[in-house]
Amino acid sequence: MNCKEKLLTLLDFSAPGMEEAGRMSLAGDIDGAVAQVVRHFRGRRSPRYLFEASEAGRLVDGNILDEAEAVMRHEIFGHAFNGPIDWHFNPTADTSRDNEWSWSLFRTIYWQPLARAYALTKDDRYVREIADELKSFYEAWPAQPFIDSDDEKPQKTPFPGHAWRTIETGIRIYTTWLPCMEIVRTSPAFDDETWAIFLCSIHDHGTFLERHYSNHSHSSNWLSMEASSLLQLGIMFPEMTDSQKWAHAGYQRIMHELAYCFDNDGVHMEHTPIYHLVASIAFLQAVRLCTLNDIPVAPYAMTLLERSAEYLLRIVKPDFSTPMIGDADRNSLLDRRSDTSVYEGMNLSFFPDDLNELRAYFKLMSRLTGRGDFLYAATGGAEGEAPARREYAMRETGLYVSRTGWTRTDSYMHIHGVQLERGEKSTHSHNDNGHVELTLHGEDVLIDCGRYIYNSSCWKDWRHYFTYALAHNTLYVDDHLMGAVPGVDRVRGVRTVLHAFRRTDDYQLIDVSHNGYAFMDDSVFHRRKLVFLPAVESAVVLDYVTGLGEADHDFRLIWNFAGRDVVLRNDEVADFTTPRGTAFRMTSVATSADIDSVRYEVDGSKVGPDGSDSPWTSRLYCGSEDPIAGWVSYGYPVRKPVGQVQRCLLGRVPALSVTVVGKRELPVRITIEGGRADVEIGGRRLLVGNEEVEVV
Repeated sequence: MNCKEKLLTLLDFSAPGMEEAGRMSLAGDIDGAVAQVVRHFRGRRSPRYLFEASEAGRLVDGNILDEAEAVMRHEIFGHAFNGPIDWHFNPTADTSRDNEWSWSLFRTIYWQPLARAYALTKDDRYVREIADELKSFYEAWPAQPFIDSDDEKPQKTPFPGHAWRTIETGIRIYTTWLPCMEIVRTSPAFDDETWAIFLCSIHDHGTFLERHYSNHSHSSNWLSMEASSLLQLGIMFPEMTDSQKWAHAGYQRIMHELAYCFDNDGVHMEHTPIYHLVASIAFLQAVRLCTLNDIPVAPYAMTLLERSAEYLLRIVKPDFSTPMIGDADRNSLLDRRSDTSVYEGMNLSFFPDDLNELRAYFKLMSRLTGRGDFLYAATGGAEGEAPARREYAMRETGLYVSRTGWTRTDSYMHIHGVQLERGEKSTHSHNDNGHVELTLHGEDVLIDCGRYIYNSSCWKDWRHYFTYALAHNTLYVDDHLMGAVPGVDRVRGVRTVLHAFRRTDDYQLIDVSHNGYAFMDDSVFHRRKLVFLPAVESAVVLDYVTGLGEADHDFRLIWNFAGRDVVLRNDEVADFTTPRGTAFRMTSVATSADIDSVRYEVDGSKVGPDGSDSPWTSRLYCGSEDPIAGWVSYGYPVRKPVGQVQRCLLGRVPALSVTVVGKRELPVRITIEGGRADVEIGGRRLLVGNEEVEVV
């Protein structure tokens, strides 16, 4: 049975507009029936899709045609195929052996510039390329063996993976195939044979997604894409006999998971900005498609989706980028595209009016809600109104954000103690509770180091580094996996307790502790206070390390700077110069189990209780491969060197460290005595006890 014959067995000829095709099919006129089906799909006005093809033709961008021509030459994700696309080839075979490259290939995101180029030019060459790649994909990866598999992750295959994981199946539909269909469906280059293959494959996707549902057995972002695509297929293809079954299953999954995947702050359960964005857009598309086609939605649907946009707004940094919490890249609202990855990127959406999906998302949410703060984010502060609030304590999420304002020269800080995925498998969370991110005067000073690469590659040591405490501004202890529970694999029970979160005229305070090291043989506890002094635009971080004190540990306070220009002056002082030339200084002083008081003077002298030196020492790394240290990744899978300072102690608890970060010209004096800290910065004096904070 060829594709045309197969297609006619999948259609419901009682659906509006399909009657004539049904009569021709019944008469045995296969070609005529398929031609009638194609005429129907080219000209139909319902169901309504998320946008109309004409909207994609109004986007003004000088690089779309060049990008489309590169795809025409089969230059994809940094690799140039010599001839047609080989759907079983992976160019990382001799390096990282990363399945993510193949999985990205199978998602067909690179059809988007072809469709956009056609929308701009009406040149059928671009449509013929989509048609050719569709046909070759259909032949290379037949769906039936995967549809028939009983395995929840059908037919696991060795490197380089296969095209029918549920996540790729979902991504293809809602990010590429449906938007491309809307744009190219009237083109004669999308001919009868192509339509037959396309619609047969659409049926394969719907059948597969209805039968195979990850349902939190993998990272929960999977199910958001699977369920959204299944519901969209059910709504958009009423001509198919199975469409009602797809729509019913997809609708139930979407409406259930909306209330389960997002907490009451609107934060997705994986707690990483880019996966949050992916899930939010997938759910939003499904809800909007329901609304456009007069299908009722749950009362909480738009409430939670509005809150999910609020979450991203709350964490946006002064430069209008998102922080790299967990597995995340640096995504900017100001760039042409927000996605910075070579492949395995997060541009998992299609907006007809903007290539930057983060910006387009905020523009859409502004239109849907009428909110000026969403428009403020979408326009980089040029339009709308800045949010009124500057502090956000998201207790259920474990994320605490404070800022001096919403301009590009303001200061910003957060501590996160992510409540890891509510007991889910911790695929996209990092071992980073207590991590501090700091922006001063609009310039990044302390950063998260990103994700770099996944365990789908053979570079396991690099994955270990980027997910563990060493790549975060927090306390590292003995390379212990934060929150590890004996006998439990890949599920971490890390929880963070908020002790205080407040703003006064003199300071802003975030005070947390966590249970990440409780299951060590000799339990260790870490409490961190982040105090910001707006009068001198400086931050003070106080780290209290306590526990049973029965054994020595390898303690390291890690500080990752936003650039390479870091100079370690001595064990207490590190200087950092930003790419713009701004000079900052970090000054750190600490006690230990053996020395319970210390004083650091403005002139750089350090005095212990008996004149002895502190057992704390400092190391500076920048782009080191042995040991791995001093790296950042702003996009998958690219890394670059940055300065990293490690403050190290081999010893027992208790210990107290005080770290001051501010402009280099500000004089600093630090005294620690009896568990209390007395800090002077540029004429401002901060007194901090166990529970007290005072500026004098």
